[in-house]
Amino acid sequence: MSNLEDNHRVALARELTAAAGVPLRDRYGFASSNEDVLHIVTVVATYPDDDAAVAAIGAANWTGVIEIAEGSDTPTSEEYEHRIVTALRPLIEQRRTAAEKALS
Repeated sequence: MSNLEDNHRVALARELTAAAGVPLRDRYGFASSNEDVLHIVTVVATYPDDDAAVAAIGAANWTGVIEIAEGSDTPTSEEYEHRIVTALRPLIEQRRTAAEKALS
């Protein structure tokens, strides 16, 4: 995957989650790193089941693989993570459909 495509995914993910009221922020209130956002997008793409994606995001956040928070020093709740997955699912499905069309 190209750096340009990664940057595009990050920007779209940030826009979609912010519009859904679940911005991807770190525990200090700043935007999460691009790597963390890409990790979340990858998790949502990897797990077609929303509950599995939520569990994977929660586990990555809990173990320090990524850092996202609801507010200053407030870890994300399962409901917040669900809203993130719901916000990103259309992006993932659109890309999956486009890839399938390109292969056929």
